[in-house]
Amino acid sequence: MTRAGDLNKRARFERSTPAPDGAGGNVLVWSELITVWAQFSPERARERLQAGRLASMFGGVVRIRSSQATREITQKDRVVLDGVIYNIRSVANPDQRHDMLEMGVEADGTN
Repeated sequence: MTRAGDLNKRARFERSTPAPDGAGGNVLVWSELITVWAQFSPERARERLQAGRLASMFGGVVRIRSSQATREITQKDRVVLDGVIYNIRSVANPDQRHDMLEMGVEADGTN
């Protein structure tokens, strides 16, 4: 069970939207969806082959209170914690009571 004091990080969730690039095309722009208090439990770093070379990957689990707004967060969104950008790999409602949401997140070593 997560207590209020465990939610000690500010988590900014962002969603990408297409925006004109000035040359007749579009680029993806990330804009803030919601900022909430979160708990972050890091996992050990691992390596994977990316573009023909080993890349360091790290991630963990982000826990936030469930609300109408936070239940709209999907794997297409991302979260920024302490200046690090994490891709959301999974979103779960572990207790099935809609009290908390858990998200598996992953970042590469480039940000």
